[in-house]
Amino acid sequence: MSELRLSPLENRSLLRLSGRDAKGFLQNLVTNDLEVLSDTQALYSALLTPQGKFLHDFILLQWENNIFLDCLGERRADLIRRLTMYKLRADVTIEDVTADYRLFAIFGNDTASLISPSLSEGNVKAHEDHLLYSDPRLANLGHRVIAKRTANWKDQYPAFKAVEPVSYIKHRLSLGVPEGGIDITPEKNFLLEANFEELQGVSFSKGCYVGQELTARTKHRAKIKKRLFQFIFEGPLSVGDAISSKGKEIAVVTSFEAPYGLAFIRLSDWQKINANEAPISPEGLVITKPEYVELPREES
Repeated sequence: MSELRLSPLENRSLLRLSGRDAKGFLQNLVTNDLEVLSDTQALYSALLTPQGKFLHDFILLQWENNIFLDCLGERRADLIRRLTMYKLRADVTIEDVTADYRLFAIFGNDTASLISPSLSEGNVKAHEDHLLYSDPRLANLGHRVIAKRTANWKDQYPAFKAVEPVSYIKHRLSLGVPEGGIDITPEKNFLLEANFEELQGVSFSKGCYVGQELTARTKHRAKIKKRLFQFIFEGPLSVGDAISSKGKEIAVVTSFEAPYGLAFIRLSDWQKINANEAPISPEGLVITKPEYVELPREES
């Protein structure tokens, strides 16, 4: 029998944008198309530097005539600062409302059918005191909940097992899904290196946004030199540790919860590893491509 697991997302925060210009304001800034955002559809998106480098990622939701950003808690002050910098005279109010809400992940085998068969990737079901939505990045990640602190929302769903946040982190890493600010380095990595297109986080038809020109050029003309890959390792390993092949460092660990981890790897090195032409150190570490990624022929 399938088991639902519930984990508090203690490292996440919630921002609320209100005002008549809120949606248009974000549309001109972020990587995804807010024309798709609605009361029933969530979006994954990012804010970039003008040079196309990653700054922040977040899940966008529309609820009670406001837009909410589910973002990394430790970097929310910087996100607020950058949004405020672009606001100028727009009718937009940006608030940190984390103290008023709690965020959870619900995951496990066949989560969608156990919770709500009608929710597909990114779909939102709004209730008076909480939102339930399927993760817009990847259906296998499961569902997320944003609940008012006073809500008794858990009574409305089947029984589940409460687990520590590390269980959800391990689940996310097992699927090869990165988290911005942890696996994706601000002002260093490009979106397409971090599998953003495959995770539904960028639109190539919406028009201009900050960093759009470089992102579009990378998609249509430039050759991506490295990508985010996942790995499996049963031994001890720490964030920042090097992964080597034939005495050459080919990657640095960005996240690891045994046995799953993530690292950026040059595609030329991956080609040799995939062809079994190059041993990997530490011994026993296996690098794999996330299942949701299809590497273009010219990148392999």
